[in-house]
Amino acid sequence: MNFSLEFISKVCNGRLADKTNGDRCVVGFYSDSRNADTSKLFLALKGERVDGNDFVSGVLQNGGCAITDKEENLALDGDLVYVNDVRDALQTLATYYRNNELAHIPIIGITGSVGKTTTKDMVALALSAEKTVHKTQGNSNSQIGLPQTVLATPTDSDCAVVELGMSMPGEMIRIAECARPSFSIITNIGYSHIENLGSREAIRDEKLKISAFSGDHSYLILNGSEPLLREHKYENRETCFVSVDDTTCDCYAKNICETKNGVSFTAVIYHREVEVTLNVLGKHFVLNALFALTSAYFLDVDLVKATNALSTYESDGRRQHIYENNGHTVISDCYNASPESMHASLSVLASAKGRRIAVLGDMLELGSESEHLHRLVGEYVKGSADVLVAYGEMASFIAESAKGIEVYSFGKDEVESLKSFLESFVHAGDTVLYKASNGMNLGRVIV
Repeated sequence: MNFSLEFISKVCNGRLADKTNGDRCVVGFYSDSRNADTSKLFLALKGERVDGNDFVSGVLQNGGCAITDKEENLALDGDLVYVNDVRDALQTLATYYRNNELAHIPIIGITGSVGKTTTKDMVALALSAEKTVHKTQGNSNSQIGLPQTVLATPTDSDCAVVELGMSMPGEMIRIAECARPSFSIITNIGYSHIENLGSREAIRDEKLKISAFSGDHSYLILNGSEPLLREHKYENRETCFVSVDDTTCDCYAKNICETKNGVSFTAVIYHREVEVTLNVLGKHFVLNALFALTSAYFLDVDLVKATNALSTYESDGRRQHIYENNGHTVISDCYNASPESMHASLSVLASAKGRRIAVLGDMLELGSESEHLHRLVGEYVKGSADVLVAYGEMASFIAESAKGIEVYSFGKDEVESLKSFLESFVHAGDTVLYKASNGMNLGRVIV
């Protein structure tokens, strides 16, 4: 994008400060004043701990420009756009850009309880075999990140792949309007954010709003092994069901073979078969790859070229990063956690040689289901690990349910004791999985 401040003010129903140069153009946004960029517009967003409006004066003094919803800032000298709400204005601008500048570009939108970022990266990789692709950087999938991803999409892109996340009722509809996906992928319906939404059915209904603004000739690409999605009625929506093992779906896998180097399988995409080899460990990656190949099919990308591209996929380093350290193998997967992702990571650990150690911390935002779901993870552990090291209040329920194996448990305030224990306990030849919600900061105890 390349918009003047006057244009931004007009689209967002705002107004310019008296001394603002309305002809000044910006090419993007930033919300951290420490990353100042005079070619971009500073978003004075209110956070839980910091109010961006407090930094507007400094931004202007350094030659930058800003958009604010604090009326007192209009008295400052510099290039300033005033609106009723900065977040709303950003979303309004993204919606305008999608509906006008990007109207000709197919956008693939991806949501789900787990696997959004991996699926996004694989879809973008498969499409890049023959297309110019713009994609969400990292997991910028929020009410702030998603609009910025849309606004950063070059108008000469062949397509865009964007990730849409939500944790509260009403969030999906806001960002879906900004993205208006042509193809909407729902990877699964899990328990993440059930504390805020109340039930898995409510989570499903919220995620299905991803296609609320998609219009005619759009598709829902859904996990066909999830009953909450498979059995739902989809009126006025074309659907495609994808599954790892259900051959009644439109797209599925067969002949899955897991090795020490990765996983291979035959993908069946609307009756077309293609051989796929992924250089990442875990059967759960098969579903991500199937979503990618299905997207390639819909966008007329050669499936053989798409599979060749997928063979180069690597984890982003925060999710299931596997490496050797002092003679033992580390599986670092501390970015996020849910029962589904715990199960997937433990399945990777299960196939490891040597002593298998699972260092598992709390899964957050599970509300009243938390104890039950942590106990469920304990059931997964029993067949996947030789040793469990639990960390946190709720992880103690994992420990209680993981009977029949060696178990150690540490409270959340015992981080130093946990690290000292691991330093003396882990030996050459072991494989150690570290998995917890990001808020547990489990990465600090990796040895």
